[in-house]
Amino acid sequence: MSQPDLGVVVITGAAGGMGRAIAAAFARQNRQLILSDLKPEPLATVLPPGPDIALVAGDLAAPGYPAQILAALNGRPLGVLVHTAGVSPSMADGARVFEINFNATRRLVEALLPHFAVGGSAILVASNSGQLVARPMFDRAVRKILAGKSSLLMNLMLRSPRTAYPMSKRAVQLYAPHMAPAFGKVGARIVSLSPGIIDTQMGQLERKAGPEMDKMIGVTPVGRMGRPAEIASVVEFLASDAASYITGTDILVDGGTVAGVAAAGGVMKL
Repeated sequence: MSQPDLGVVVITGAAGGMGRAIAAAFARQNRQLILSDLKPEPLATVLPPGPDIALVAGDLAAPGYPAQILAALNGRPLGVLVHTAGVSPSMADGARVFEINFNATRRLVEALLPHFAVGGSAILVASNSGQLVARPMFDRAVRKILAGKSSLLMNLMLRSPRTAYPMSKRAVQLYAPHMAPAFGKVGARIVSLSPGIIDTQMGQLERKAGPEMDKMIGVTPVGRMGRPAEIASVVEFLASDAASYITGTDILVDGGTVAGVAAAGGVMKL
């Protein structure tokens, strides 16, 4: 699997479980890295700073966050954006969940778009929960938001973090095809990657919040939580030449949970 060194690799949420595994994978390729997370203390433990590793502590939801990443790029071409930063339903209210998981994602991607190298890629980490709410009425609400319009249904969904979270991830999934033409014009690609329940600190937090996660694991054909390294390996593939014909779509990596839910005759209850 060819891994061209087209430029800097930016990883958001780098101090999280998936972010750490992804950072380690690209470090093994000796890539130039910009690792970003909310606070400097946990971020500094991901990889030791060096000539090819820069650390950026910042709030993804802050208006000035994209400028922080651009400053760290310092005019260098952007080869890969791996955007793992986000919050789960137990971490914020509904409006904040959607603001961080989708609106801030959109601001970052669109600020970085002109800086991608030809052959570069953006990999936006969503969630299989977005696939579980993939229904026409919800997709219409998301597409209104993408078009800059308001949506009464979306406003209702944002009242609770338990409904705002899957809607924010469905928005990311639909954003990738929405942006694929613009990425194509600069010779780059964009995809979303939707993990299932991954054995990270955030994943364990959600398991403790209620029985829903364990029920989903129970219908997962693989029969367990995913591992951060299993997500990192897919990210490596998506950033490689082997994935050069993949853009504008969602890549589901969930051990078959969505299939298991469908086979059980249900969809996510909202």
